[in-house]
Amino acid sequence: MGQRERVELALTALREAQLDATLWPGASALIDDACGLVGNHLLIVRGDNPDNAQWLYRKLYKRGESDEELEMLYVSQYLSIDERVPRLFQLPHGQIVHVKDQYTEQELLHSPTYNDYLVPIGAGNSLNVRMDGLHGLHVFIALGYTSHRLDWTSMQLQAIRMLLPHIQHFANVRQALSDAGTRAVRTAADALGAKRIGMVLLDRRARIVEANDYARLLLRDGVGLADVGGKGGGSRLITRHVIDNQNLSSLLSSALAASPADAQGGVMSVRRPNASSLTLYVSPFACSDIPETSNLSEIAVMVMIVDPQDKPQIDASRLAMALDLTPAQSHVAASLASGATVQSIAASTYRSEATVRWHLKQMMQRLGISSQTDLVRLVITTPGVFSK
Repeated sequence: MGQRERVELALTALREAQLDATLWPGASALIDDACGLVGNHLLIVRGDNPDNAQWLYRKLYKRGESDEELEMLYVSQYLSIDERVPRLFQLPHGQIVHVKDQYTEQELLHSPTYNDYLVPIGAGNSLNVRMDGLHGLHVFIALGYTSHRLDWTSMQLQAIRMLLPHIQHFANVRQALSDAGTRAVRTAADALGAKRIGMVLLDRRARIVEANDYARLLLRDGVGLADVGGKGGGSRLITRHVIDNQNLSSLLSSALAASPADAQGGVMSVRRPNASSLTLYVSPFACSDIPETSNLSEIAVMVMIVDPQDKPQIDASRLAMALDLTPAQSHVAASLASGATVQSIAASTYRSEATVRWHLKQMMQRLGISSQTDLVRLVITTPGVFSK
């Protein structure tokens, strides 16, 4: 199998994992195979710098096998002292940098992170990339443990550059689903049942095959988005603003490219008079479990519609009862799960950051978890805590 075929397999897996996060390990393994890696570490972070960052997602896999012990070692002992972390936040979007270039010459000699963690696990020759995400997100990926004993080859770098925009889009879509409280989506049928996300599924002629209730409501109102009848039958998705409609046509053309390696997802805003803009996520569609007899087998593109202002609200009192937390602890946990940072929680509650962090520490000890990421994941997956 050639490298292009390996890249296409990885792209298909990424597109399926957009809906079903449990498929990420398989996609991660195919990325390793396409790029000649032994492992990769994906992180999704919200915040401008390490001091106010909310670590939303972090997964380290080696050939599709999770290495939680190694990941937790880094988080517990090295993350806070890793000299390169603030520099990673400042990297230009999509620039591939060698890990050694993130440390000074003195740090390469004396840094505990580099010498006691990265080098022993074989990551002293790894690559780091930062990509812009939506709504304050940063998408980081560490590409490590190259199977080549010398340096990275031009073919490896070419494969990495081909995959990076698709990894960025995967992260944007997954976080949008998480922010909307849509955690049970795994298939096209689940997507059509989503309550706070609009889903419109299009065929190869960009005609609407199916849309869920949330999307139909937006289309019926016709404010920003609408559907119009197309020549030869079938309705099409349009926007009410000329420039937005041009952007939508461009995204659909990219998603409908004939070659799987050339087809690419993208994101845009749709303006609405007297209302917040909608965010559209346009993705080439891949879902292996659709029966050929289903009309969903015609799908070529998935358009996900999100109103950034329509977020699920976590009821702190319900959360306190469900997890046996104090009122102060449940307020902090609910705020973090809604996208707030330690700094903003402290400012809004007139407490010090040290107090907020103390509540966090007490909660995590009580719940038997070790990170804010795990706390947020626990909150949003606890039944009955959403008030909206």
